[in-house]
Amino acid sequence: MKRFRSEIKSFLLLSAIFVFVLFLDIVAVSLFYNHVVNFINKQPENIKADAGVLFFGDYIKDGKELGPNSKYRARQAAWLYKNGKVEKIICVGGYNQRYWKGKPHLMSEFLIKQGVSKNHIYYDSISFNTISNWDEAQKIIEENNFNSIIAISAPLHIYRISCMIDSDSVYYSSYRYRLEKFIDYWFLYKRIHREFISHFLNFALRDHVRNKIVYTYRVIRMELKKIF
Repeated sequence: MKRFRSEIKSFLLLSAIFVFVLFLDIVAVSLFYNHVVNFINKQPENIKADAGVLFFGDYIKDGKELGPNSKYRARQAAWLYKNGKVEKIICVGGYNQRYWKGKPHLMSEFLIKQGVSKNHIYYDSISFNTISNWDEAQKIIEENNFNSIIAISAPLHIYRISCMIDSDSVYYSSYRYRLEKFIDYWFLYKRIHREFISHFLNFALRDHVRNKIVYTYRVIRMELKKIF
């Protein structure tokens, strides 16, 4: 009987610890998300830039079609273009060495359908993560003498980009997450934890080391998807 009571007490203690840690985690997630939203809302509304840098997002059908996240980002870029906020758009990201040689051109094709002139779109073909995205974007920016830039991506991603870029001539723009169902909040909850990991890696590792880790992880993930 004493042993049973002891096990019950241990279970209740562990349950209380779990609930407490979960509560702290939810609070941290909420505070971080509100901070990101406030950062985006504080961006100048009437700013105009020479070009927008559109960061590649997700894809579907083994890289043959843009995913919803990529389309949201591209629509935001097209909106900025059509409203005179940016004159040109630079598409970066989407490279994978085994399955395709870069998918930013999918972004450009989608932008053209959204009313962006083909002559006003640039894209790279070798960048594969946020660091290399910006490195390749800078090459295009320098080649074309663009002086001001608006970075465009998903809300959480655009905040991480802002922590990486140190420039007074770069501004930031994003769409809003659609939080209509419980599953939307669950996906956002997971995305924020992914951002926590990404921010930690940004501070803990050098750029070239992070690039290797990200590249290796994505190759392994693609191979596992192919097998299973």
